[in-house]
Amino acid sequence: MKRTGEFFAWLVCVLKPNQVVEIGSAFGVSGMYWCAGLSALRAGEFTGFEPNSAWSPYAKSNITAILKDARLIKGTFEENLAEAPDSIDLAFIDAIHTPEFVDTQLNLVLERSHKGTLIVLDDIRFSTEMSDYWLQVRDDARFSAAFEFTRRVGFLEFSG
Repeated sequence: MKRTGEFFAWLVCVLKPNQVVEIGSAFGVSGMYWCAGLSALRAGEFTGFEPNSAWSPYAKSNITAILKDARLIKGTFEENLAEAPDSIDLAFIDAIHTPEFVDTQLNLVLERSHKGTLIVLDDIRFSTEMSDYWLQVRDDARFSAAFEFTRRVGFLEFSG
C-alpha cells in the first residue's frame, strides 16, 4: 500500500483537486494519503464514506490526524449522497468490489463530475467479474483516458 499511497498523495499535489471523495474508507489508510496531498497543498477538501460502524471511528481518527477538517460520513455513499460535494474533482471507489456496487457508485459520482474529474477504482482484479467490469468500463466513451497502476488500481478521466 505504501507505494500506491505515495502515488495518491503525489497525484493530489499534481492535480490540485478542490473536492476529493472516498467511498469505502475502512480504517482510513488510503484516506490518509489523499489527505497528505491536500495537506501539502494547504487546499482542498476530503469527504469519506464508511458504513462499517466498527471501522469508521478508526478511519475518522486516522484521516483527521492528517487533515483536521476532513469529513468522514458514517454510512454508505448511496444513502448519504446529500453529504457529498456537488462537484467532485477526484473520487476513490473502494467499497464493495462487485460490478453491481461499483457501477452504481461510479454512476452517482459521474452525476457530480465535470470534464477532467479523475475516478479511481480499487481492486479492479479482485475477481473475474471485477476484471471483466474493468475491461468494459475502461473502454467506455464517457472516459477520455484510462490506465492501470500495479494491476490493482484503475484510473478513469471523465470526458464530461
